[in-house]
Amino acid sequence: MFSKTWFVILLATLLVSGITAKLGFWQLGRAQTKETLNAITVARQLEPALLNDDWASGVVPEDWMQRSADLDGQWLPQFTVYLDNRSMKSQTGFFVLTPFQLSNGPVLLVQRGWVARDRARSDFLPPVPTPQGKVTLQGRVVPSPSKLMELGAPAPVKEGFNLLRQNIDLQEFGLETKLPMLATLQQTNDASDGLLREWPKSISGADKNRGYAFQWFALSALTLILFAWFQVWKKRKHV
Repeated sequence: MFSKTWFVILLATLLVSGITAKLGFWQLGRAQTKETLNAITVARQLEPALLNDDWASGVVPEDWMQRSADLDGQWLPQFTVYLDNRSMKSQTGFFVLTPFQLSNGPVLLVQRGWVARDRARSDFLPPVPTPQGKVTLQGRVVPSPSKLMELGAPAPVKEGFNLLRQNIDLQEFGLETKLPMLATLQQTNDASDGLLREWPKSISGADKNRGYAFQWFALSALTLILFAWFQVWKKRKHV
């Protein structure tokens, strides 16, 4: 009743159905991982804000990530950099980063916010006012800005300081500026500097993975249904 071709089709059906089902379970696992990480992030954001004294040891524990900070110090505007091709609210512009020296010595690299690119002059860096003297900074501890693909290594700067950059590495930037960099912060308090600070919120994105999982499971089931319809039911009706 069943030919060699039928068994080949059966094997292919089981293979496709198995792979798509496995991808569905993988997406469910991704959703669970994202929910766990999001719960950790939310819990850390509810912890007391880090103060100047917490940074005195020069050590940044891993569990400080996403914690808030309430700090006193001063900006070091001579080392301000603009990260190119960064988006916010679906627009392309620059992330503005400036080192912030705490009153007790250590330095943090602060993502101050985003500024739009000048449409007429794409290479123009919009000036950003920086408060002088002692100021109070609110922010949260975050990883360094994501790295964008660069075509080749960036050209070395022979003289002066390179304000416009594609990427930035905290350790390398510390060596370049000879500043004791400890961590990266995202500024969250309002300031009259014209920068946009609509940073991404802590949303797990697990629902998207569950949606992908449903699609994979549906494809797995459809593969079996089509085989049963065309290779079993239809053939029996013609027997």
